[in-house]
Amino acid sequence: MSRSLWRCRNRGCCEPHGAVLGRLTADGGLVLDPGVTKLRVYLDTRRAVVACPDCGTSREFRGPGVFSGHADSLA
Repeated sequence: MSRSLWRCRNRGCCEPHGAVLGRLTADGGLVLDPGVTKLRVYLDTRRAVVACPDCGTSREFRGPGVFSGHADSLA
C-alpha cells in the first residue's frame, strides 16, 4: 500500500503544499493520482515525467514502476 504523497514542487502551484501527483509505494513505485492527465514514460531509463494537473509544471520520477490511479485502467 502507499506510504507517502508525491507532490508538485512548484512554489507557484495553486494547491497548498503542491498538488498531489501520486503516492509512493513501499517498494519505491509510484501510483498516480487519478487527476494526472499528462505523463511521459521512458522505459529505457526507468523514469517518468509527470505534469501537475493544476499548474502544468513537470516533475521527474525514477523508480521500479509507475501505476495508473484510475480504477478503469485495468479493464
